Amino acid sequence: MDYSLLQSLPLFQSMDTDRIRRIILLSGCFEKDYKKGNYIYFEQELIENMGLILKGHVYMTKENVWGEKTILVRMGKGELFGENFACSHSPTASVTFYAPEPATVLFIPYRRLLSCAGEKEVLPFIENLISMMTDKAQKLMQKSSIISQKTLRDKISCFLSAEAEKQGSLSFTIPYSREDLADYLCANRSALSRELAAMEKDGLIRVHWRDFELLRK
Repeated sequence: MDYSLLQSLPLFQSMDTDRIRRIILLSGCFEKDYKKGNYIYFEQELIENMGLILKGHVYMTKENVWGEKTILVRMGKGELFGENFACSHSPTASVTFYAPEPATVLFIPYRRLLSCAGEKEVLPFIENLISMMTDKAQKLMQKSSIISQKTLRDKISCFLSAEAEKQGSLSFTIPYSREDLADYLCANRSALSRELAAMEKDGLIRVHWRDFELLRK
């Protein structure tokens, strides 16, 4: 277990290695590696352990009855996934989690963590966990705001504006491939490519692969 890595993550913020080691021991945490394309949790699977991403990324996705996939959230190093299900009275997943690239995950058994919540070493960990769950809820609210836009151009504009604000620049690199961006925006890939080309022609953006620049009118 790389305790120096854990110290650098928000969930273990301001904790020394002795406290982290104690929390790991009390809660029964364990690591697992995933290859590119591996599924971590399937929809309808019972989730008893929340995951903390130590390396790589994890997508939370949802498929409809026709097998069309939507990316709900992209999560990276230091972020949690599955926590809302693990902490629920009905911990059955309504979404799927998978690794789009090689990833390492630290799994945290929620019920065992709860049983030792009275330990003073664990309290800061619980506080950080609640804060991170709040941040995740805000991410989902942002996604809802993006896909609720009426037109595909509006969805793209809302997404790119949010990325520019998050990265603090009108020039930035998005975290999605074209296919994944289409899934995230609930759009057809060909339609997305056409609209991006139209927006570039209209002088709204410059785009090269994942690199974007927003142009002022």
